[in-house]
Amino acid sequence: MLRCITIDELLPGMYVNQVLDDTGKVKVRSKGVVRSEDVIAVLRSKGVERVEIDCSKGLAPAEEMQALQPSAIDSPDDNITDKALLPPQQQGITSESLQDAEVLYQKAVTIQQRFLEQIKMGKGADVSKLTALTQNILESVLENKDALMCLSMIQRGKDFLLEHSINCSIYLAILTNELGYSQKEVEQASLAGLLMDTGLVTLPDELCVHDKHLNDAQRKQYQQHVAESLALLSQSEGITDTVIDIISQHHERVDGSGYPNQLHEADILPLAKAAAVIDEFSRLGMPGPFGRSLPNNKVLKALSQNQGLDQSLVNRLIGVLGIYPVGSLVRLSSGKLGIVSQKNPSNLLTPVVMTFYSINTGHYSEIKRLDLAKTTDEIVASIGPEEFAINLPKFFSEVFIHQMPA
Repeated sequence: MLRCITIDELLPGMYVNQVLDDTGKVKVRSKGVVRSEDVIAVLRSKGVERVEIDCSKGLAPAEEMQALQPSAIDSPDDNITDKALLPPQQQGITSESLQDAEVLYQKAVTIQQRFLEQIKMGKGADVSKLTALTQNILESVLENKDALMCLSMIQRGKDFLLEHSINCSIYLAILTNELGYSQKEVEQASLAGLLMDTGLVTLPDELCVHDKHLNDAQRKQYQQHVAESLALLSQSEGITDTVIDIISQHHERVDGSGYPNQLHEADILPLAKAAAVIDEFSRLGMPGPFGRSLPNNKVLKALSQNQGLDQSLVNRLIGVLGIYPVGSLVRLSSGKLGIVSQKNPSNLLTPVVMTFYSINTGHYSEIKRLDLAKTTDEIVASIGPEEFAINLPKFFSEVFIHQMPA
């Protein structure tokens, strides 16, 4: 829903569609979510008087927020302008939102790949572009987190460190935003996600495998990657103490079973506890030998059984993702394969899926939208594309996002 408001009514979290009136002939080069009061100050200084906002993609004016979500209004003491707020409604993924998310994801791959290559060659760690990237990730989370989640679920190739770091950055932004952290804290958590396993570039490839494949000596050497990450980043500008603490503690566990310092719950930074949950979430879904390549519903079940993780955070993550997260590949009782495109808040077992493949014929089929809450078809299992020899990333990028129905 589009609304015309004055510059004085504009708040962080609102999605600006276009500038309507200005005295300085300002042109907005791109639409997007207003991330801070500083952005509003810049618009005001350039003569912007009125803007058009899209309430379906960002924060609505106060009176509409009360009508939409009366139970979600903060108390008068809360500083709403310092929150990284989710939009009042999430509409699921669309072809347009997926294409926008793919552009951002590929940008993230390029920037992070170059960063890791520079680190590996000993050229130092310039994190300025990564900092800007985390701001873009947060903006995408605010606009349509489902589209970005879908891309991160689908894009699973062979470069585990590259994909793992990007996925950790995305999901830390999603989780910490859901938890109500400020915009600055969300961006710091997202940056830590990109950086916290940087030290793995210094280790031999044979050590970068699942923990069960390592002996005691190898496991001890692998755990040194935390110290290596901190050493590689020690001379970098723009890395806050909070980011450093997240990096140093993301392998600690609330029951004291983690490393490098066997910290217990009270001694671990809350954002580091969130990083531990997301790090494990990403790793379990990655292909072997680094991960376990578990279907997403089994990843969430494994997290819920891990007593080293803060279970209140695990529960929040499951609440955000649903039992079958957006982007999950599922097999239906009808013999079709589908990609989950939207969760059903009232029944997590019946999300909306986009079917695209027939198991019975062994061929791709026309992409169709199927609301499982309105049909007798149901999910039999959450699966991996390798079970049916499907090159899902290629199909998704070249066909799915361009042909999916509204």
